[in-house]
Amino acid sequence: MASHGLRHLSRLTDNADMTRPPSKPTDADWLKEIENVRPLGAKAPPQPPTPKLPAPTNPDIYELPKPKPLVGWFDHPPIPITSNTADRISGHAEGVDPHIIKTLARGTLRPTIMLDLHGHGEGDAWLQLVDFLHNCVVNDHRCALVIHGKGTGYGAARNMGVIKFQIGGWLASHPKVLAFHTAALADGGTGAIYVYLKRYGK
Repeated sequence: MASHGLRHLSRLTDNADMTRPPSKPTDADWLKEIENVRPLGAKAPPQPPTPKLPAPTNPDIYELPKPKPLVGWFDHPPIPITSNTADRISGHAEGVDPHIIKTLARGTLRPTIMLDLHGHGEGDAWLQLVDFLHNCVVNDHRCALVIHGKGTGYGAARNMGVIKFQIGGWLASHPKVLAFHTAALADGGTGAIYVYLKRYGK
């Protein structure tokens, strides 16, 4: 009988929980509910402006370096250019052994390293050439082959590409270059050039 009374009391308690009204919300709950509510027709509060990133102090750092004039890259006078045409580009410093000049022109003074500039832009070609010549000297490559390509649009007859037109002046103004000459046909002919360099430390 006692157990029956307990079960009956338990059911009454459960029913009371089901019918009990929800607890009154607190002020904090109410404020949270209405924090994003705006009256109809009200404008949204202005947002703070997005801060602008400062402009780079040197915008040119994003651009390819532009080639400088043929003379004045280095603190030394350029070597004489004896020919700068579509058929032959050549030049040599004073005092270079004439035998060296002849063997360079014939292609019998063989290059031990090569750089291909064909297809590069003018500024990029100059930078690669300077880096290449430096590596040649420090690694004791006295004779190098540079492929510059042919092209059109430059030179007196407009029959030279921009790199071919510039290569003679670039080489003549480099302090480590002693001589240069258009390559033999087997090494690229009028699309390439031999370069004879000073020894390291000279």
